[in-house]
Amino acid sequence: MRVPFPARGPGRWSRLLASAVAAVLVIALLPGGTASAAAPSYPHQNISWGPCWWYTSDLGGLVPECASVTVPRDWANPGAGPTLTIAISRIRATDQARRKGILLLNPGGPGGSGTSLGWELSLAHPDVAARYDLIGMDPRGVGDSTNLECDAPVDQVNAIVGYDNRDLSAPAVAARQALEKLQADACAANPLTRYINTWQTTHDMDLIRAQLGEAKLNYLGYSYGTWLGAKFAAVFPGTAGKIILDSNTGWMDNLSSTWEVMPVAVQRRYEEQFLPWAARNPFFSPVVGTTPVQVNSLYEQDRAAYAAFHRRLGDGNDFGNLIDANLFASMYSEIGLAVGAFVLGGVKMCLIDSNPASNAEFETCLLGYLIKVINYLNGSQLAAGIGPALQQVGAQLSGRAPATGVPGAHPYTLASLKAAARTATGDTVPVDGVFDAVRCGDGGLWHSASWYVNYARKFGPQYYLGAYAISQETCSYWTLPTQPLPNPDARVSGPIVTVQNELDPATAYENTSRNVAQYQDARLIAVDDAGDHGAYAIGGNPCVDDAVDAYLNDDVVPPAHTVCGAVPLLFEDAVHPVPGPVDAKTPPKAVHAVLIDPRIQRMLDELIR
Repeated sequence: MRVPFPARGPGRWSRLLASAVAAVLVIALLPGGTASAAAPSYPHQNISWGPCWWYTSDLGGLVPECASVTVPRDWANPGAGPTLTIAISRIRATDQARRKGILLLNPGGPGGSGTSLGWELSLAHPDVAARYDLIGMDPRGVGDSTNLECDAPVDQVNAIVGYDNRDLSAPAVAARQALEKLQADACAANPLTRYINTWQTTHDMDLIRAQLGEAKLNYLGYSYGTWLGAKFAAVFPGTAGKIILDSNTGWMDNLSSTWEVMPVAVQRRYEEQFLPWAARNPFFSPVVGTTPVQVNSLYEQDRAAYAAFHRRLGDGNDFGNLIDANLFASMYSEIGLAVGAFVLGGVKMCLIDSNPASNAEFETCLLGYLIKVINYLNGSQLAAGIGPALQQVGAQLSGRAPATGVPGAHPYTLASLKAAARTATGDTVPVDGVFDAVRCGDGGLWHSASWYVNYARKFGPQYYLGAYAISQETCSYWTLPTQPLPNPDARVSGPIVTVQNELDPATAYENTSRNVAQYQDARLIAVDDAGDHGAYAIGGNPCVDDAVDAYLNDDVVPPAHTVCGAVPLLFEDAVHPVPGPVDAKTPPKAVHAVLIDPRIQRMLDELIR
């Protein structure tokens, strides 16, 4: 239960009036202008907890338990249509005498599975696991919950020609737009799609709270999970407990704006941290370059050589996109820095320097370089976390594993969808529709297809790691009804604790700045010179972890503005300050790095997208 805040601002009657006004606003935004179906009114369920299929005893830690709850397909009309199943997990608080309630977790996406997140957080922060039941959830449409799958016709997918994202010629634009429309139409044909959105999920969350017998739902969300958590506080201010949002979307703005500023954010991380880091690293720099300019120049050389190699093999014209996608994904995490350097170094050594005659020769060389990198990493405490990531990317580059596109930006590139179509056994190829169903279904200022093409033309040369890919936007072709959401109101929702790394590549710091400016009781924990996507429980930064833990465990509300210093980057002993948007007037608190088990760090990095 949240500790009451000191009285301030409007008097008691003014606050009551504000609460009533906020409730009216929420009701007005529900389908048909009618009141939301309250979760407690849905029939009580006897939740049957049992083993989690994904957990085995060799994983160690606290043993999770899993169950499912039944929810209406449509909370606006609970009695109509089939019901859905929502998968949940639980790690029981280990100190029942001091138990404070439940803490529901979401890793982002949209479309991220959260059932294992509570178990992983319990490994990283056993003190939080002592005080809270950690509740994981696969949101509707995801994982072990009722799935949303959109079926795209195989013949239509195969008829579309692939192009390099930097090619903005008329045929290339038409091909990409045909893919986006095909995906939007495939999802529109599934009757479940219109019920996969944030508004519906907030009601599922409140049902889970009620079925577990809790008065309040405390919440920790990352990335898209910040949007979900803020909207839960807006739709259910009376049952929202402590809300902690890490790596923030523009949850006081429009969801589309978060994606529009992403190319700026990922380019900032790439230019201001990755390039200098790679040039400083004693192992990678002899191969990739000893200055940021040289490393960036190699990226362009690698991209051209890799695309030309696959054109020569007759594989298509869009393989330069895979270099972009892997570098983009590498910007998300500390472990990713080594992955990005491996991509640049491996392609240089095994294509530019070696000029292989076949993919088999390229693969053999790449495996040799992979072994050298892993041997170097064996001296690092993070080797166990980095090794699997390197092997996965090496398999993608050598064609032994399919590429999945740019995480968080656009999960289905034409190349990956066409690869799936080639191996399809029926007339359709399945497309996971949750990513677009939630983004597009939440409504907002999604623009026309031509707007995104013009964005790519204008900003691609400057923000080339992500701006060219933004020309592919499914929401431009969305035809299903949308469900707008209210913003949280500090007068009824209370404080929201936001955590934000300065150089986050996926959720730009500008999102947080606007949230804090608009939400009157935001408590910001900013991390100067830090660039990972995700801070709390992941980055080994005690300034961040202590502040959030104090709020969760001891009800110590953070001040309005806290700036934490960063911890050194991978393989380094000192922080190298870089320019960025964090308020320079507030000196950061000095910190020291705390080692996180590399297995835990990699698992959390993989989840939070």
